[in-house]
Amino acid sequence: MDVFSELNAPAVAMASALTVAAGAYLNAKLAIATDLRTIYSDKAAVKRLNERIAQLDGSTTIYKILERAVDVGGRGATDALWFEQKTWSYSQLKDLADRMAALLKSRDISPGDTVGVFTTNSPEMVVTVYALSKLGAVAAMINTNLRVTDDTFIHCLNVSGSKLIISSADLSQHVCTDLPHLTLHIDSFQGAETGATELITSETLQQFSPSGLAAAKRNPKDLCILIYTSGTTGKPKACAIRNMLTLITSTPLSSDANNPSKYHPFRVYSPLPLFHGTAFFIGLCTAIGNGGTLCLGRKFSASRFWKEVHDSGATRILYIGELCRYLLATPPSPYDQDHKCIVASGNGLRGEIWEKFRKRFNVPEIREFYRSTEGIAKFDNHGVGAWGVGKVGFSGPIRRFLEDDTFIVKYDTDTEMPYRDPVTGFCVMAALGQEGEAIGRVRDRGTLIEYLGNKGATEEKLIHDVFQTGDLFQRTGDLVVQDESGWVKFQDRVGDTFRWKGENVSAGEIRDHICRIEGVHDAVVYGVKLDGYDGQAGAAGITLESPAAEAELISTLYKELKKKGVPSYALPRLVRLTEKVATGVTFKQAKGDLAKKGWNPRQDGGGDILYWLDGTKYQKLEEKSWAEIESANMMHKPPANADPHTEDEPPPPPANWPTTVERLVERWGWVHTIALLAVVLVFSLVWRLSHGQINLWQYRQQRAADSEAGIELQDAEPARPPGARDRPRGRGRGRRPLANPAVVSGPASNTRGKARARARAAAAAAAAALAAQT
Repeated sequence: MDVFSELNAPAVAMASALTVAAGAYLNAKLAIATDLRTIYSDKAAVKRLNERIAQLDGSTTIYKILERAVDVGGRGATDALWFEQKTWSYSQLKDLADRMAALLKSRDISPGDTVGVFTTNSPEMVVTVYALSKLGAVAAMINTNLRVTDDTFIHCLNVSGSKLIISSADLSQHVCTDLPHLTLHIDSFQGAETGATELITSETLQQFSPSGLAAAKRNPKDLCILIYTSGTTGKPKACAIRNMLTLITSTPLSSDANNPSKYHPFRVYSPLPLFHGTAFFIGLCTAIGNGGTLCLGRKFSASRFWKEVHDSGATRILYIGELCRYLLATPPSPYDQDHKCIVASGNGLRGEIWEKFRKRFNVPEIREFYRSTEGIAKFDNHGVGAWGVGKVGFSGPIRRFLEDDTFIVKYDTDTEMPYRDPVTGFCVMAALGQEGEAIGRVRDRGTLIEYLGNKGATEEKLIHDVFQTGDLFQRTGDLVVQDESGWVKFQDRVGDTFRWKGENVSAGEIRDHICRIEGVHDAVVYGVKLDGYDGQAGAAGITLESPAAEAELISTLYKELKKKGVPSYALPRLVRLTEKVATGVTFKQAKGDLAKKGWNPRQDGGGDILYWLDGTKYQKLEEKSWAEIESANMMHKPPANADPHTEDEPPPPPANWPTTVERLVERWGWVHTIALLAVVLVFSLVWRLSHGQINLWQYRQQRAADSEAGIELQDAEPARPPGARDRPRGRGRGRRPLANPAVVSGPASNTRGKARARARAAAAAAAAALAAQT
């Protein structure tokens, strides 16, 4: 074996170097370590979830988690809640919840009953939620912006089937219903007019015993809370949340569980309304599940935000939609970086402000997640630094291969449904770089979040026989795209994509490009239906950082968008400079309000400045130009000096590659496919080197010896059976058959044959040496 070691030492060294280099390249390009780490983390989280369910012993509620934190976890003296400079420990919060539960029990509230919760962010709201959870009742979380004079308020109560409504003192006068009405006022609403209602104070609660009432037995499939949709497409729908989702969101993430010295104490600040999913699940549930503190803001205030983060000692914050943009718009403050926050969690942080937000406020880690309250499909992008800016998730080839729950399928804009193969009738996976709709597999209808009392709306989101007969998935209504490197980016809502000149236009993509232009504060892009034109013309509502930026923006807008690769058909044909883009209570853009505004400069200006695209320049929209647009003459005019037959011509279709490579490319993309083939080639070479099939070291020594001594090389070609005919070697036409001499001596006339003979001789010598040694 010593001979083998000596002969192969350089080969082994080369093999090791190649292996390390190939492994590093493979990991960098295919994100193997990231995929494996994520898979391991997910499995560990599932294990923790199952352990928690077992520990809760038949009462799988958030109240039971609170109770265990006190009775088993020894966290009674730890802060459970912070609100406006005051704190409540776990023991104090549990005591209030126990007394409130006893009071509600005396009002005949039983497991499965629904109670309307109409409260501002406050300790009163948190106590009410835990008390209802202890009773096994369902809390219907009603939007506090609604009023009794609004039909929507009555609609939400009627859908829930509430037996009782509980309000905070500041909202009690807005409740006018035949239902029994309680107003809980612990200490958060001094001076509020409560009106004609039954007032429950701290003194009232002291009359009820905190002991003697056991937590109701509830399983993961039981309803626990109703969270309403925003109602942008009609009346709000009640998402019937089951205990399973509160258990999932309260289970510690692996990143937090594996590094408590970094992420604990766990104090999360949220000024988002608790009737919204992000605040309830990622705020209240996550805090209690990690034995942490919910630092609750009464309502969002951009000017007070960082001061409250500082005062509460929060180590993480929640965001949603445009909240981060509002924070960036505030003047610099001493509290911008004077805080302990190291994590920002939420959804909707735009790529163009991601790094600005992280650097200005010194928040090193952004945890962007993608999931709706009722949705199954999900993506996560947890990272430190600039890695993954503007993306909602990541998965490399390994995770994509193993993924069995969340998929991106091709979308048919004509039918506004996932595309189906005309031959098989099944849906088709979107290729990397191709826009598609995200869908999530429904494994158990028993844990599916449905719309209460609205079976039709629930079924509309479900899609059957997606990849095989009998499977069931839930649609998200969101178009996303996964690039070749594995990053997933949100593109649009399904209804936000529009067609112009027979081409699909992604409103979200154009908006992102506009928002990256100097001087733009925010933008909304949408389609406008104009008489006399096919499809919808692109329109952009833009707010500027300063009115002085108007001239510069309008003069460069066309050039900037073309520079970013925006095709002509996707350019906004109409532009509205407006003072503010409205947002709803969840900080999402109210695009519908802007889309309702007309474009007639005489009637529809309303203080906004209107422009239109005239060839390659944006011009002021005046009555004359508007009249010509309405006559269907202007929008079809091509840009000056443009060839209408070649402009934005699509690239030629790809070549017809072999099926195997085609499938690899479709699934992994060109870069990853080439990398994979290269790595296979490298490992093949390494294997042959290490197994003596190729011994470069010995071949080099033998060749040097031959050159000095001129010895005869024995042809290592094995003997052939008698009568065997010579065959031509190689595929060259007209090449003569080679003789089969026993010995090749002297100067060979065929140098290629001589090299082959030497190689065969070297291999034979190495084999003989190895055989002798062993």
